[in-house]
Amino acid sequence: MLIIGKYRRIELLEEFEELVENLRRDSEDGVPIIVEGERDVRSLRILGIMGEIIPVKSIRGLRRRLEAKDVKSVILLFDLDQEGEKLMRLVKRSLEGVVGEINTRYWLRLKTFKKLGFTQVEHLHLVPEKIRAPSRGEEAPSRRRRG
Repeated sequence: MLIIGKYRRIELLEEFEELVENLRRDSEDGVPIIVEGERDVRSLRILGIMGEIIPVKSIRGLRRRLEAKDVKSVILLFDLDQEGEKLMRLVKRSLEGVVGEINTRYWLRLKTFKKLGFTQVEHLHLVPEKIRAPSRGEEAPSRRRRG
């Protein structure tokens, strides 16, 4: 079990909140977020990201959809496991020349949270809870009874 110190916990939480806020802002500015599936979409919605989120059903279909809309920029946000990395490379290669900017920076920043056991976008909304939860060997915040 990973033990995170009190101050490191605060830093991780702040970093995660900043990442989500920036993702939210980019999404509101019209940059579509491309994810692996519907559960990923739900997780991002729970985090308050309300812009266009596109689950990949087929790479060819995704490419056609983005060409038809003349999209200038997209955010790729796939799982941090081997399959997610493979899909990331395939989608990125497929969209080159169709989309001006293919943003993978959020995906790279999420690797920070991999040490917490986070590898899937569908669990992204659980990261703050995981950061806040005391690790084994750490004391939970005390709750004193008032009399």
